[in-house]
Amino acid sequence: MLDQSFIKTREKLISLLRHLNDYELNTATELGGWTVAQVVDHLAVAEVNFLGLVENAMKQKHIGHAEEKDFSILRDRSVKMKAQQEPSTVHKNAEYCIQLLQNSRNATEAFLNENKYIERYVVSHPRFGDIPANSIFTLIAEHEQRHIEQIEEILEAIK
Repeated sequence: MLDQSFIKTREKLISLLRHLNDYELNTATELGGWTVAQVVDHLAVAEVNFLGLVENAMKQKHIGHAEEKDFSILRDRSVKMKAQQEPSTVHKNAEYCIQLLQNSRNATEAFLNENKYIERYVVSHPRFGDIPANSIFTLIAEHEQRHIEQIEEILEAIK
């Protein structure tokens, strides 16, 4: 059910984080913005929130058909988007950041194991409108890719 981009993007993210020190994780650029640890916090929360959209569609029995959407706009970092909530400012180490991501992914996998027919449902996404529920995993992967690029930019800027 899960496509390779969903799995590979998370693997890339974790391998990027694995060797970062506390300075690299918790330092913002001179221009401000989020730290790498805050980006990770955001990604873990976002995955759970995206999954919540699917759960909501299932509870409301929002069964039907929706057109696939092109989520590649998420990779365009010139298009600014506002997060639904600001991430935690608490300092984190690499192990903790990786655990946050593993926890959110474990929740996703548990949900998928318990709910076999999510492709029947339509999710109402605040930015993309109605989307097939199983396309939420493509959305998660594109969202993570966007933020991998952001992490790389942060790391380059704080060197």
